[in-house]
Amino acid sequence: MIRDRFSDNIKKYLSEDEWIVVEDGYNSLENLNYETIFAMASGKMGLRATHPEGWVKKTLPANYMHGVFDRSEAFQRELCNLPNFNILKIYYKTEPISVEYGAKTEDYIRVLDLKNGILAKHYINESYDGRKTLVETLQFLSRKHPNSGLLKYFITPLNYSGKMEFENIIDGSVTNFYDFPRFRVKHMNIKEVGKFSNNGIYINSETRDFKLQVTTSSKVKIIDKKTQFQIKSHGEYAIEFFDCDFVENETLIIEKYSCVRNGNETDNTKLSSEKELEEIYVAGFENELEEHIMIYNEMWEMADIKIKGDPESEKAVKFEIFHLMSTPNPESSMTNIGAKMIHGEEYGGHAFWDTELFILPYFIWTFPKIAKNLVEYRYNLLDGARRNARKYGYKGARFPWESADTGDEECPDWTIEGDGTCYECVVAKQEIHVTSAVVYGGYQYYKVTEDKDYFYNKFLEILAETSRYFIDRLEYSKEKDCYELTNVMGPDEWHENVSNNVYTNYIVKWHLNLANELLMNHMTNEIVKNMLNKINMSYEEVINFKKISEKIYLPLDDKIIEQFDGYFNLKDIEIYQWDKNNMPLLPKELKEIPREQTTINKQADVVMVMFLFPENFSEEVQRKNFDFYEKRTLQRSSLSPSIFSIVGNRVGSGDRAYDYF
Repeated sequence: MIRDRFSDNIKKYLSEDEWIVVEDGYNSLENLNYETIFAMASGKMGLRATHPEGWVKKTLPANYMHGVFDRSEAFQRELCNLPNFNILKIYYKTEPISVEYGAKTEDYIRVLDLKNGILAKHYINESYDGRKTLVETLQFLSRKHPNSGLLKYFITPLNYSGKMEFENIIDGSVTNFYDFPRFRVKHMNIKEVGKFSNNGIYINSETRDFKLQVTTSSKVKIIDKKTQFQIKSHGEYAIEFFDCDFVENETLIIEKYSCVRNGNETDNTKLSSEKELEEIYVAGFENELEEHIMIYNEMWEMADIKIKGDPESEKAVKFEIFHLMSTPNPESSMTNIGAKMIHGEEYGGHAFWDTELFILPYFIWTFPKIAKNLVEYRYNLLDGARRNARKYGYKGARFPWESADTGDEECPDWTIEGDGTCYECVVAKQEIHVTSAVVYGGYQYYKVTEDKDYFYNKFLEILAETSRYFIDRLEYSKEKDCYELTNVMGPDEWHENVSNNVYTNYIVKWHLNLANELLMNHMTNEIVKNMLNKINMSYEEVINFKKISEKIYLPLDDKIIEQFDGYFNLKDIEIYQWDKNNMPLLPKELKEIPREQTTINKQADVVMVMFLFPENFSEEVQRKNFDFYEKRTLQRSSLSPSIFSIVGNRVGSGDRAYDYF
């Protein structure tokens, strides 16, 4: 058993091997990877799995909270990297004890327990003068108090005695994109570094744009040892210094409690942070951990998936579920799930169409209360979608491609590469299909849950206003006697400025038909009548949704559906090489020909239509299009293989479907 690698202090908390993800042996080159893999989330905040002892050369400390965004000098509003509370340094005669300091590190193992939501570590540090110290840590972000993180040290000097010194630190100097000098930006102004009257330290900070208050606090407890604390502040660092006498083979036990509160939750972040910190401190590590594990076990009762005969896949699925169900805030409909969840700052922590089409279905069926928060998030930011439509010169409501906390478009018009070069970024202007994804997801939620409050009071208003946008956005062609969508981009982002992308036209047609059907069927409802009056939408406008949708250009007569106007006229290139995981490799021709001039796609597009609307396409049509587009899709988005897996399985391509799984 993996847990047998730990002392009795730790292993009693760990689950069976099927639940354990392991880092066996320390490799500094892999440290950033494991900081990500072992990152934790509590529903309120996320914490990268940095080593709290510090003195690690390559590390990216990060603590994020849902809803705490800022822009400052960045090119978009992004989740702020908040003051880092995950630091508790250890010294003997000023010499640090850590995984990278000293002569060598032996017997290293670190594990993430998916069942119990805890991170545990064990190693022996040998100093340059031969001292050996066994260090074990146990930490978690509490599900009972999701604004709080707890850490416990078990430190055993194996061949020496003396006095050990410690620094409990909150580091307020952190920045976003710490590892990218070109993009590095500090979003938090440090307003106050101080101590509480009953021990403990804190940093008061605020976001630079909207002055949102954040208080980060921390306090340590030494078990069965007496000590004196010295509170220090060095610039943007709050430090609680203390020391302990010890004898050889005696285990020192030290607990660290931390709490972060922000102004979206409370009017007095300092008071709230101090109060919660004291509450968990008094309750104690064991009680908090017991309740935390109980909550996770209750969640797993709803969420667990077992795969007979394939333990590797089963653990991989458990790993995905753990991070997925740990991320969303169960108490708020003002926050969403970013493309990197709450584990990293790529994509700014923004919500994309990923939420409605790829993430929401899981929560609808497993945790419907969280699903309700996710769909209500879009309603709460509907005014932002209205502003977004006006920004582009249209009526109604158009949801942003990237959404943060205001509902305004956060996707920049220009993208800056790591080397400083720039290129125009048109996805925000052209990927208008995100608006229909919001409606599709909201309607799926209603169909499963039959949540009439959401349907009447929120969804139908979203449906009406977004339909009004598409009516204004569609262009009438006298030559074809139909309505078209030009200068758009479908899910395949390697072909910009196209006309009549099938995915976009198809889902907009579905969108307008749904609006006509539901609004007509419920027009006598008082709530619906009041809503239509509020937005000044007439009976004739609702009728027009149907009339226009029937004339949207959709050439679906051929067995192979052309992805957009002119796609079949592009240089046709097929994929002919695959990697060790049977994933496609870039054809060498693309080194000479711009990809937009070829039929090579980034991700599922026509196949995506068939995934969403399988009942509208025969199995033969789905199979022919799967075969055709699979040969031309490089799967360069994480959103793509799952779609090819599901559709491939439907049409009898089981081997390829399994590769994509």
